[in-house]
Amino acid sequence: MAGQFTGLDPIDRRIVDELVKEGRLSVRTLAERIALSSSATSERVRRLEEGGVIRGYRAVLSAEAVGRPVDSVIGVRATPNADRAPLEAWFVSQPSVVEVAHLTGPHDYLVRARCRDMGELDSLLMRMKSEAGVAETETRIVLRTLDVEPQGL
Repeated sequence: MAGQFTGLDPIDRRIVDELVKEGRLSVRTLAERIALSSSATSERVRRLEEGGVIRGYRAVLSAEAVGRPVDSVIGVRATPNADRAPLEAWFVSQPSVVEVAHLTGPHDYLVRARCRDMGELDSLLMRMKSEAGVAETETRIVLRTLDVEPQGL
């Protein structure tokens, strides 16, 4: 469980900035970059993790290399007055769904899906409506994305 975190001082900000750019840094390399001892750096990283500032470390995969080249963004309108918890659980259970945001505006959710082909995307959309209680979808195919370097805080 994440502890209560009171804020980031300039050293914490430098640690977070470095880890956003390169999450696999060793404590030793990170300590050298921020000019702090390894033990002090390790303690600060542990505190940032326990405080919920650093929520995890991930590998970023090439969707094409893992066989999911069809990238789509789906605006979803849920069935009015329906319980949202089952719908959200359904989204999370789908292997092709990689991100879900609950929104204000004309759509209730914005779903990002990575599919093997258009057939899999079509099936996902049909199942959203038949299994998950989705009233309406608006789908856009992503033509390309821009690599944006993380800027930290």
